[in-house]
Amino acid sequence: MKIHLLIIGSFLLIYSCQSKSNGIDSENKKVTEEISEDEKELTGKFSFDGKSVTGDVTTQYFGDKVKGNFSVLCQHNEGDYNNPNFELLQVTFINEKDATTSTLNLYHGSMLPMTEPESGSVTVSLSGVGNGLGDLEFTGTSKSTGTIEVKNRTIIIKSLKLFNSDGASKEVNAEIPF
Repeated sequence: MKIHLLIIGSFLLIYSCQSKSNGIDSENKKVTEEISEDEKELTGKFSFDGKSVTGDVTTQYFGDKVKGNFSVLCQHNEGDYNNPNFELLQVTFINEKDATTSTLNLYHGSMLPMTEPESGSVTVSLSGVGNGLGDLEFTGTSKSTGTIEVKNRTIIIKSLKLFNSDGASKEVNAEIPF
């Protein structure tokens, strides 16, 4: 009798462990599918000084995913150690919702204010190595002209003039999906 109870108990233990394992596997599959949907490989394009490049698009959240700043980056890299060629265009919004629902206004500088930024504030910065970019980042200033808007989760920049701290300028055009 004790042996029968021990065998039945063993089968119940194995069965319950298998059921929990299947639940964990299905949960892992669900999380993996969600990550796959969020991390679609997107390609953007931008130009400056007559040079057009394409690059991988990534997004970043600073702090809380709902309330924190949301940044879209388009990075082009075709250089090597002996001939560096790297360009990065970064667009930062107050948050992801603001990026898709507000009328956008270019903020002066490369970082949004830490406290109570105005709805629609956005920063744009261009940096890199090679192609005449130098060591200084190009950002929006009070002298900047051009437009930036978001349509169907694609950033569209037209003739946006950015400046570095020495006063040099670059005119940027871009289409970057996110």
